[in-house]
Amino acid sequence: MKFNTPRSIKTPIILGASSIALAITLLVGWILVLIQNSEQAEQAARANGWLMVGGIVSFVVIVVVLVLFSVFLVREILESRRQVRFIDSVTHELKSPLASLKLSVQTVNRRKLSDAQTSELHRRMLDDIDRLSAFIDDILAASRLEQDREALDCSEVNVRMLAERCTERVRGRYRAPRGAIQIDVPEDLTLQTSSTALETVLKNLLDNALKYSDEPTGIVLIAREGEGRVHFSVTDRGIGISQVHLKLIFNRFYRVPDENVNTRRGTGLGLYVVSSLVKTLGGQLTALSDGPGQGTTMQFALPMRYRRSS
Repeated sequence: MKFNTPRSIKTPIILGASSIALAITLLVGWILVLIQNSEQAEQAARANGWLMVGGIVSFVVIVVVLVLFSVFLVREILESRRQVRFIDSVTHELKSPLASLKLSVQTVNRRKLSDAQTSELHRRMLDDIDRLSAFIDDILAASRLEQDREALDCSEVNVRMLAERCTERVRGRYRAPRGAIQIDVPEDLTLQTSSTALETVLKNLLDNALKYSDEPTGIVLIAREGEGRVHFSVTDRGIGISQVHLKLIFNRFYRVPDENVNTRRGTGLGLYVVSSLVKTLGGQLTALSDGPGQGTTMQFALPMRYRRSS
């Protein structure tokens, strides 16, 4: 499948900047002419005041429209680029596990395998299915967030038990050793919130931390109560994020343009979903990193009791 090449943003920026510069130049020239011919300008203003006021207002409106048009056009082009990258990522995310599943099925059908080999192939197929399921869940979650911002159901959640469940799920997906993710959460810590949403948040953050870390991982999930909120943080010693990209990583379809990121699967939806869910639950997700190779900390705080929006 072939996609159209994303349009360059240089052309609209140059045209917009040139139009605005020309408009400002005309305005300055007009003002200078009026100053140099103040008596005639005063007489003209008394005679045709409404015309001059209308001209000034129209001129200002034209400049504002030019600015807005340039900004919106650049935003649309950037969004188009992100969507093209997203489609490329989706294609890769779908083809890779499907190809693996196909190969496993063909191997089972064509060869006489031992029980151990058959069991290993079944495990691989289940891993691929789990990967596809998680990927589809992210896409569906992103779609629902765009169309439906209604409040989530809430219940009492034991944070420690939820953290352990998320850790085991993520660790199993990557077949990471048991000590790859450390949990530092009091056993009796609870809060009233959406269990499903919080589980999605923690699984995505842990998945990212493990995905973008090399051995030894050194990932730590911490949750503490304080000032009427539960403070969460997921820290890794992975590839890190430069300061330029720290705020952009929560945008839909955004992936850091770095080789260490491109070599690892992803669509740019995970952190967008997480950030949106955290906001819905009453918190704010932030990313901290000292730069490439220095690891990353994702942190947020949720109220002890989630209040549904009206």
